[in-house]
Amino acid sequence: MPEFVEPVNGRPVTSIPQMAEEDIEEAERVLRVSFDESRRNILLSNESFDVQACPGSGKTTLVVAKLYILAKKWPHTRRGICVISHTNVARQEIERRLAGTGIGQRMLNYPHFVGTIHSFVNQYLALPLLRSEGYHVKIIDDDTCFDWIKRHLLSYHGRRLGNLTYKERTLERAIRSLVGAPTVAQDPAVRGINQAQWRILADAKREAIKSGIWSHSDMFAWAERLLTKYPRIIDWVRWRFPVVLLDEAQDTSELQASLLNMVFPAEACELRQRFGDSNQAIYDTRQSKASTDKFPAKGFRPIVDSKRFGPEIARLARPIAPEFVSTELCGNGPRPLDGAPNPASINHTIFLFTTETIHRVLPAFGELLLETFPDRVLHSDGFLARAIGRVGVSQQEEDKIPRHLGDYWTGYQARMSKLEPRMDELIAYVRLAQSLRKSTGECNESFRLIMRGISELIRVVKPQAIPRRVRTSRWIMEELKSDAVAIKSLRMLLWDWLVEARPLVEGDWPNAVATLRSALTPILSEEWNEAAGEFCRWSTKQPATSLQTETTGSTAPNVYRFEHNGRFVNIEVGTIHSAKGQNHTATLVVETFAWKHDLEDLLPWLSGQREGSGQGCGQRREERMRLVYTAMTRPSHLLCLALRRDGVDGRTRRDLINCGWRVVNL
Repeated sequence: MPEFVEPVNGRPVTSIPQMAEEDIEEAERVLRVSFDESRRNILLSNESFDVQACPGSGKTTLVVAKLYILAKKWPHTRRGICVISHTNVARQEIERRLAGTGIGQRMLNYPHFVGTIHSFVNQYLALPLLRSEGYHVKIIDDDTCFDWIKRHLLSYHGRRLGNLTYKERTLERAIRSLVGAPTVAQDPAVRGINQAQWRILADAKREAIKSGIWSHSDMFAWAERLLTKYPRIIDWVRWRFPVVLLDEAQDTSELQASLLNMVFPAEACELRQRFGDSNQAIYDTRQSKASTDKFPAKGFRPIVDSKRFGPEIARLARPIAPEFVSTELCGNGPRPLDGAPNPASINHTIFLFTTETIHRVLPAFGELLLETFPDRVLHSDGFLARAIGRVGVSQQEEDKIPRHLGDYWTGYQARMSKLEPRMDELIAYVRLAQSLRKSTGECNESFRLIMRGISELIRVVKPQAIPRRVRTSRWIMEELKSDAVAIKSLRMLLWDWLVEARPLVEGDWPNAVATLRSALTPILSEEWNEAAGEFCRWSTKQPATSLQTETTGSTAPNVYRFEHNGRFVNIEVGTIHSAKGQNHTATLVVETFAWKHDLEDLLPWLSGQREGSGQGCGQRREERMRLVYTAMTRPSHLLCLALRRDGVDGRTRRDLINCGWRVVNL
């Protein structure tokens, strides 16, 4: 255990380099940005505080600039900077920006840490204790753990569970509530389950643990157990990381916040700064909202001017923000887009549809895009048009139309992740998976990435082999499980690529492809073609380090192509959650149903009659406001909405027009 710095007046003696104006000027040159006075003050300060940053304010750029300067001046060899993000998307963006600078690359190696809260908890807290007590870890993933336990229950205990097998939502809540650290705890908040059924569920959880299948909640419980059993560890972690930066802090759940507050409370850290926007807290779906060390804390620094969009979009989106935590949202963008019209002249449009005309919504949006932007903009690398809604798929009855995205376009595939890349070579998937495994320390995402590559190979050989709307990795494993040799060969190959992280060598690659082809025989039989050989060829080309989707080409999943008079535009279709953190050129926010129709419920705000959550708004409406606010602040140039015509009366229509919307009947 290292010798710790003795505190002075209750606070640690600082060992953090002081930043100067010339450091910021260098960061501006390297990152090709410019910081105003409010942002420069945040960069210069070594005090602990929160930063409440509006959408498009350059929050990530600010974090990267701070890290660049700190890395350049960092004096320690055994103490590092800890950068924790809530999502892999945020982590990947930080890593991508840092990797583009020579000095910033230092941040991606020891003694520093850049990763998600889950990878931090696993690496430094949970796994050391868990393994020291003799437990096996095969995979840490909520969905994998849930699927394993559910299959085990239905295979071996279906009759003993009785009517619980038909109560899918209750069964899912019960399974996901099980935590093993090491005894299995049940959640009394889950109702409708008797003690005998709880005992069966607990036994299934213990079987999952024996098989090395864990959930992230298990890891947090083990981390808390470590800190309770060995409280001195807290001092070590604080010494190890004197600087702590937390990105997307608004998405922290109570489970995460309470653990972080045990380890990194503001008053005990040499420097702790949190960055986020409380109005965009939309990821906390299965756990309670954080009440411990709530973000933003008193004394926060606001950034209220967006560089993403102009004053028109800011004015339309501002009333939807549930919390006025600072001065009003301002639009000081967008950046110039060669060939695009003046943003002030663009018609932000609301499409009103009926059940009979809902299929015209995406074509109407596509037609507006063709009218607004020339082809050199529509087909440029920086152009992105998305149609997004809250609900990707639901089981609601038809009288609730529009229920989900599939009501607008039957080609939408709810299970197709838009954050996964599409590459033209198998080896690119493997290389990217190994890179991801190295950076996160976890296998689950890397496993999915390689399985995505294998599924692409299967589609190249047999395009109709994989059914629609199935989880491809699970389907492949199910198809192979009856052939012991095949499943063993595939598992050994995955073990070499992911766990052993065996380097890819040109001389060994043909053998690996042959092994994979043999393992896939139960699916492909003896079929093979030239395209498959091309997909599996050796290549030295390195894949992009950021997991972003290629949107070109009409064959990409969940991309709707609108064509008219020889011109076309691609529109990505997905959920609001999938768009979190993205920058769009144009966004269409469509109506979906979750307890109520989201946009229709917010018409008083959209039409300028109300602003903010206010008294009596309710938790569900506040959640709805955050989702719609996040969606409406994605675009730089064009914002559109799609609502049911029946929900908009004449007076509301006039109010919408007075607010600056163009209203079109379909």
